[in-house]
Amino acid sequence: MLREPGHVLSPPIDQVELALARVEQSAEFRSSPRHRALLRHLVAQAMGDNHAALKESVIAVEFFGRPAASFDPRVDTIVRVEARRLRARLSNYYGASGRDSPIRIELPVGSYVPLIAPRQNGQPLQDATRHARDLAERGEHYLRQPLSRETLEQALERFDLALRESPAYAAAFVGIGRAWFNLAAGWYAPPAIASEHAAEALRRALELDPTHAVAQVLLGAIEHQFEHDWPAARRSFERAVALAPQMAFVHSSYGCHLYMRGLFDAAERELQLARSLDPMYINARNHMVNLRIAQRRLDDALAELKALTDLAPDTMSTAGTLGAIAMYRGDAEAAVVHYEKACRDLPDYPGCFVALASAHAMAGRLDQADALRAQTLQRFDEERLSPYLLAIFEVRRGRPEAALDQLERAVRERDPYAVQIPHEPSFDALAADPRWEALAQTLGRGSRKRAVRTK
Repeated sequence: MLREPGHVLSPPIDQVELALARVEQSAEFRSSPRHRALLRHLVAQAMGDNHAALKESVIAVEFFGRPAASFDPRVDTIVRVEARRLRARLSNYYGASGRDSPIRIELPVGSYVPLIAPRQNGQPLQDATRHARDLAERGEHYLRQPLSRETLEQALERFDLALRESPAYAAAFVGIGRAWFNLAAGWYAPPAIASEHAAEALRRALELDPTHAVAQVLLGAIEHQFEHDWPAARRSFERAVALAPQMAFVHSSYGCHLYMRGLFDAAERELQLARSLDPMYINARNHMVNLRIAQRRLDDALAELKALTDLAPDTMSTAGTLGAIAMYRGDAEAAVVHYEKACRDLPDYPGCFVALASAHAMAGRLDQADALRAQTLQRFDEERLSPYLLAIFEVRRGRPEAALDQLERAVRERDPYAVQIPHEPSFDALAADPRWEALAQTLGRGSRKRAVRTK
């Protein structure tokens, strides 16, 4: 745990007990015995410095009575749901009955460790202290590092400390949202769980600052990729465009989700606009490569990728995309070379090794492909393996039923890649199966009509 000099310490236990009693007796909590009990349980563990008991699985067993042997947080969301409701109830309390309380007890987003601190010199809760701003800036630094579970958790820790210092600091909520989003998108944490934390943080940020375009964009991404609610996502993206029409990030992100949705012409307009605003913006160029692949314009994708490589050589993303294009063109040996490089560049990312196994399977080296897949499952936590990528492996392995099983799991478990299922060239051979149509309907799509072009 990062400890910061100047971080607010908890008040004496007798003052905490008095503040807790006032919360419990308030109009906001009087009608909710479950939330009174949950708050008291969390406060007692925190005051006893028993942070090991303030984890989702432990709370599920010790407070909600879930069986330890079978509790699965991906399926049973009771802890996250009730924590979210408790958080909202506390917010209502400090906005009304507890407005003048000398001590606040709050539950930061994505955490079950309550914040217990005195109001500082009458400072309004929405004002960030200088220390909180510094912590948030340091969190941003870790978000800019090459993606890994370690750097994202370091970012989260600093944003969490910033909120414990200034509980209504919108920028820190945005940072928490970005970190949880990246944990979900990279399969560094179960996407269904991490995306819930991200969405809650971003919605709280927008309550505090409705003009925050980045929060609006990230919320749109979550609404599309994880909540599978395209109308809501489109509204969020359009709000972001209205708020920040000159921000390349806004147009690039919107374009990315438009092509994921199959709206290729609109996607191209947004991505071209992003490039005109910032010709060197790498993400916009990456999204253009992926748009060309979705359009089956593989030669154009390679041309875009060549220009991108000139700006950002030797990245895992570039090597991985080159591997994917080689596979789409039927060149399994070239795909192996590219994916081997991607695995060297990012050895902590299991998706690289699943992709490499797929390339070996396509090349006919089935035993080697199966062995690499088994090694990957053994080396990495199974929760970190994308079923979408495993479905591509099954297609290349010649097992379409197993591939469809994995795709259904991808939708069920909120795999961030799932929204791309209808436009992934690897799945072309599955589209005649009746299960494919059910998948498309689940994602809010109808049957697709293809015009495959490689020139």
